[in-house]
Amino acid sequence: MKRQFLCAFAMLVAIPLMAQENRTSADPEDGKSLQDKIQNPIANMASIPLDYNLPINNKNSNILNLQAVIPVRLTENWLLITRAFVPFMNVPTTSSYSNGVGNVMFTGTITPAKEGSFSWGAGPALMLPTGIEGLGFEKFSIGPSLAALKQSNGLTYGLILQNYFSVAGPSNAQNVNYLYTQILLSKNLKNGWYLYSNPNITADWNATNNNQWTIPLGVGAGKLITHNRYLPINVKAGVYKFIAHPTDADWLIQAQATFILKYK
Repeated sequence: MKRQFLCAFAMLVAIPLMAQENRTSADPEDGKSLQDKIQNPIANMASIPLDYNLPINNKNSNILNLQAVIPVRLTENWLLITRAFVPFMNVPTTSSYSNGVGNVMFTGTITPAKEGSFSWGAGPALMLPTGIEGLGFEKFSIGPSLAALKQSNGLTYGLILQNYFSVAGPSNAQNVNYLYTQILLSKNLKNGWYLYSNPNITADWNATNNNQWTIPLGVGAGKLITHNRYLPINVKAGVYKFIAHPTDADWLIQAQATFILKYK
């Protein structure tokens, strides 16, 4: 599986690099244009992303993630980027389906206010249980959150890294030791279009070896829409193949619409 993972990831890296776009290597706007900001999860931009996920197996799941991203200026030199994440889930059980809200997640990332081609940030990550059995972990968990990315000539590449550890909850519930990572990879094209691959790779360290990892690999395309009567909107969709998953899911279809409320 490791060889397949490396070969597939190499292809993902090559696809955006081969794409052509209309900026020069000396472009001073790297990391500062709105088309760059939408690829940067810690940019100084307020937004509301709506993210739909459809893992495909014998019984499909439906997951709608509602997010709110709000930047807060701490000082002249530092920003706090807050992100709240609420998943509405419809997932199969042994007999039927379970519906409700999954683990609510919150991150507060402190990042330099000065914009440039390199961005980084760090802060706490919180995961709150909602008490609905089968829709996530049942203990309150905290952990570190790190983000780093580089943007140059319309190319974005980087990584988000979080690991959650349970600190409170029912004594009979499983302890939490959960890794969440997101690969950031995109290439801007002309007229607001772009190619991207942002797989969410997770690991439940307390699960058995065969059920620890979730690894999707795939690509997608998106477009930033700015010429409309209302707010700028970023829309995108992608298809991913699971090379590791704790269930029998084979494919993942994603679609997202992000309403951009305010940006510098």
